[in-house]
Amino acid sequence: MADYLAFSDDDAAYESWVRANPRGFVLNCLRSPNFRDSRVHRTSCYTISGSPANGKTWTSGQYIKVCSPSATSLQTWLRARVGQDSRRCGICQP
Repeated sequence: MADYLAFSDDDAAYESWVRANPRGFVLNCLRSPNFRDSRVHRTSCYTISGSPANGKTWTSGQYIKVCSPSATSLQTWLRARVGQDSRRCGICQP
């Protein structure tokens, strides 16, 4: 069983997961992930929680969220898809 959940086109479920996992981690990446546009965040990071920066959505459009209690699990998820680990958010420093 995977220890991550991917959220695409489901902001309500994503926001619920973030609230339920205050010590969790979120990988913000394109629907077709790549290293350059992927970042791991803490769930408490204002850049991936609260109100979306674009004012519309978290999981619709070009970005999805992959969530896990473990930052290592998210790196494994991305490495399996693009061959590299994600960069870490410079704001929340996970």
